[in-house]
Amino acid sequence: MKKFLIFFFVLVSPVFGMKEYYSLSRSLRALGMGGAFYGLSNDEYAMFYNPAGLSLYDNSPQAMLNISGQIGSRTLSALKTVKTLSSKSVAESIDALAEYQGDPIYLGAGILPYFLMKHLAVGILLPDLKASYLLSGKEIDSTVDFTAISDAGLLVSYGRSVLNENLHVGMTAKGIARAGGRTSFSLGDIVKGGKLALNPNDLGGTGFGIDFDIGAIYDIPYLPFGESNRVSLVFTNLLATQFSMGSKSTGEPPGLPRMVSLGWHSVVSGGDIVDRIHLLADLAEFQIGGEDDVEIGARSGKFLKHLNVGFEIPIGVLTLRGGLRQGWISGGFGLNFKYAKLDFATYGEELSSGPGRLQSRRFGVTLAMGMGAPNKPFRSLVKGSKVKPGEKEVEFKIAPKPKEEPKIDPALEITPSTEKKKVEEPLSEYQIVTPEPKETGKTPESKPNAKAKKKIKSSDKLEELTD
Repeated sequence: MKKFLIFFFVLVSPVFGMKEYYSLSRSLRALGMGGAFYGLSNDEYAMFYNPAGLSLYDNSPQAMLNISGQIGSRTLSALKTVKTLSSKSVAESIDALAEYQGDPIYLGAGILPYFLMKHLAVGILLPDLKASYLLSGKEIDSTVDFTAISDAGLLVSYGRSVLNENLHVGMTAKGIARAGGRTSFSLGDIVKGGKLALNPNDLGGTGFGIDFDIGAIYDIPYLPFGESNRVSLVFTNLLATQFSMGSKSTGEPPGLPRMVSLGWHSVVSGGDIVDRIHLLADLAEFQIGGEDDVEIGARSGKFLKHLNVGFEIPIGVLTLRGGLRQGWISGGFGLNFKYAKLDFATYGEELSSGPGRLQSRRFGVTLAMGMGAPNKPFRSLVKGSKVKPGEKEVEFKIAPKPKEEPKIDPALEITPSTEKKKVEEPLSEYQIVTPEPKETGKTPESKPNAKAKKKIKSSDKLEELTD
């Protein structure tokens, strides 16, 4: 039992002084493209990124259950190591686990039932767990640092265009119950049989809080590049709640940081297989108040740690993603079916103050099942863009060449006559008069036609009468 406890707390031990950006919930779709998502946010994760993106959602309503899980790159290796500890002493077990010293290990899981439609999203965040761990020190004097945060609550987001069709604004209201915090202990305490109570109150505390996010997206018309270009501005956790409501006397869980984020989103046309490419860039999550402890979620560090860039390429039901997040490469893909969506991503979490220093490589999968339809082709509603008046959807295809009128062979072409058209009149309309003989001067008798209307001579030509 002691060996199991030693392994567990070595396995679940976070970096001492680790500067990880804990969030309520993160989209694996976004993490696959470098974490850049504030300028797009056109799915259920608009509730956690930018609610103004709900104004851009142009799909059928969705009612789905979202289940996600994440794991660190060293966790599976540690699970293999623990299988060899059953026949070893405590000292041998510590030696076997020494290779994981200074190596962060991460576990995460979450469940999110949600309803999504144009303008509106409602989600119930069931326990969303984030746990980061690290073993530091040497042998029996090693120290285990353990941080775990669990969130649950209700989120309601609404977004729509205002003033004109290019400006979109949105707001998210959220009531969140949080438990957890950070603690540390030594392996010596475990070996000596010391009591280790790791309930939420011992880690930090439990409490409830209410907070709000507001965001805006503006479609920029008349730019010389791209089919559509958007810029976004988001203020997250306006109240910077500290979860003091209902907290126990032992303490409060980590609070939320108040943050501001800038985002950019461009769409460029592709080729035959790839209709379009999404390009995104964020200057994300600059803190302007709230939680100030960098080890439990405060946003600190150098400027480049806040820079995220990425791309997304839809190809039928498959979507490819890639990017750069906090100085580390990320990538992933998505599959959209009629009643299910699957997203996979790998990304690097920077655990120091600057990018490219201490990476925690992670892998995650999200499966959403329920009623809904996959994302439709991108729709541009930009006023003044390349979209024709009254046309909403941009089909990135070459327009068919207009049909030409058949040409007549000059040799067979008949030149139109310039003469007046002769109108033929039936002879029954005229009275035939026999001319008088010249030599006698006598006028012969003639019998009138019952239907005749005017007199003509038999020698007159019919064509002359029609002029």
